[in-house]
Amino acid sequence: MEDNAENKSSQVTDVDVKAKKELPKLTPLSLAKDACYVVKSLIVNPDFSGRIMFPLLIAESIGLEAIILNVPYTEIDFSTYMQQISLIEKGELHYEKISGDTGPIVYPGGYVWIYSWLKTFTGGMEHIRVGQEIFRFLYLLTTLITFICYLMTNTKVKPYIIYLLLLSKRLHSIYVLRLFNDCFTTFFSTCAILSLIVATRLKTRNPNAASKMSFVMCLLSSDFLALAISVKMNALLYLPGFLVISYYLCNENLLKVLFVCLFGLFIFIGMNATFLLNSDPEVRKQFISGAFNFSRQFLYKWTVNWKFLSEEIFSSRQFQNILLACHVGLLLAFLFYKWLDPKTVTGGKSRSKMLKDGILKPFQDTISRNNIIFSSRSTAFVFDVMAISNLIGVLCSRSLHYQFLSWYFFSLPYLLFRTGLPDIIILALFIIHELSWDTYPSTPLSSGALVTVLVLVVLGNLFHNQYKRKVSNEKKQQ
Repeated sequence: MEDNAENKSSQVTDVDVKAKKELPKLTPLSLAKDACYVVKSLIVNPDFSGRIMFPLLIAESIGLEAIILNVPYTEIDFSTYMQQISLIEKGELHYEKISGDTGPIVYPGGYVWIYSWLKTFTGGMEHIRVGQEIFRFLYLLTTLITFICYLMTNTKVKPYIIYLLLLSKRLHSIYVLRLFNDCFTTFFSTCAILSLIVATRLKTRNPNAASKMSFVMCLLSSDFLALAISVKMNALLYLPGFLVISYYLCNENLLKVLFVCLFGLFIFIGMNATFLLNSDPEVRKQFISGAFNFSRQFLYKWTVNWKFLSEEIFSSRQFQNILLACHVGLLLAFLFYKWLDPKTVTGGKSRSKMLKDGILKPFQDTISRNNIIFSSRSTAFVFDVMAISNLIGVLCSRSLHYQFLSWYFFSLPYLLFRTGLPDIIILALFIIHELSWDTYPSTPLSSGALVTVLVLVVLGNLFHNQYKRKVSNEKKQQ
C-alpha cells in the first residue's frame, strides 16, 4: 500500500513538473501579446460583448451624474410641461385652452399622467435636480433593456457596437439636461420590443407548451406600445413591424392578432380616459385633433433633417405627399422582399399562399413549422423588423427636431451592424451621424449628411441577407 501511495505521489509530481515545463515563460513580449489579445477582444470579439455590459452601465451611471453636477440644466420645454399640467389640475380639459410658454399641448393622456407625477416629485420647477435624477434612471433602464435585447438576438454583436450606444453627446443632453417626454416613449417602446423577443424565445424553445405564455407576452408588448403611443404618437412608427411580428407569434391567426390589437386599444383608451370618455363632446374632439394632429406644420428653422431643401419645398404639400409615398413604399419593400420571403422567413410558404390563408382562413392557425419564428434566428428577426419599421418612419418624417434622436438611437448601432458593412465604414457612418446631430443650428451639410446615413442604413438592411440559411435546412439539421 505504501509503495502504491509512493508511486501515485511520484506520478503526480511528474505531471506537475511536466505542466510547469510546458507553461510559457513570462516575458515582456508574451505580456504584450496577451495585452493585444485582450484589447482586440474588447473591441471585436463577440464573446466579450456580454461581459462588458455591466461595467459599462456602471460607468454610464457615473458619467450621467457627472453631467448633472457639472453641466447647467438647459430649460426648453419642461416649464411649458409644468404650465400645461397646472392648467389641467385646475380643471381645464379643453386642449385648445391648455398652453405654456412654448405653445399649446400636443401630446396624449399618457404624457399628462407622467408629467403630473413629475410635477409632484419636482415641485414644479423648484427641485429640477430630482427630475434630472429620474431621467438619469430612465436612461440607464432603457440602456439596460437595450443591452438585453442585443444579447438575446444571438447575432454576435461586436463589443465596439455596444460602446457606440454610450457615445452620443446629444442623447445624454436630451435626457438629463432637457427632460423631454420623448424619453418615456422610447422606454415603453423598448419594453415592447423586449416583450416580443421574450415571446419569440418561448415559442422557439417549446412551440406547443409555451404557446399560451408566448401569447401573453405578445399582449404585454401591445400594452407597452399603447403606453408609448399614449405619451407621444411617434411610437405609431413601430406599428407596421408590430403587426408583422404579432401575426407570426399568433400562428398567422387573424382573430388572435385582432385580440392583441384590441387589448392595446383598451389600454390606450384607459390611459386617455379623462379626455376620450369625457361627457363633453368638445373635450373629446379637441383632444383627438390636438394630440393626434398628423397635418401639424413644423417650422423650417428647427428641422434637423431637411435643411438642404428650400423652405418653400419643405413647407409644400407635394413634399409631404412624397415623404408619405416613400414611407409606404419602403415598408412594402421590406414586407415583400424581407419579412415575407419564402426562402428565409416563411419556411417555403409563398406570398400568395400567405394572402390566401389570411383571407380564406382568418381564424385558423396556418403558420408553417419551418417559419423563422420557430428558429434560432427568430429573436434577431423580431428586433430587425421592429427597429427598421421605426427607422423608416424616422427617415420619412416631415421634420426631425433635436429631441427626436431618442426615437431611434438605441437601435442605430445594431442596425449599422446588420448592414454587413465593414467595421471601419460602420464607425465612419456613426461619427457622421453624431456630428450631424451635434451641429446647432442645423445646416444644409449636416442635414444632408444625416439623411444620407439614414438612407444607407435602411437600404443596407434591405439588401443585406441577414438570414442566409433556409429555415427548412435548419430544421433538418436539428
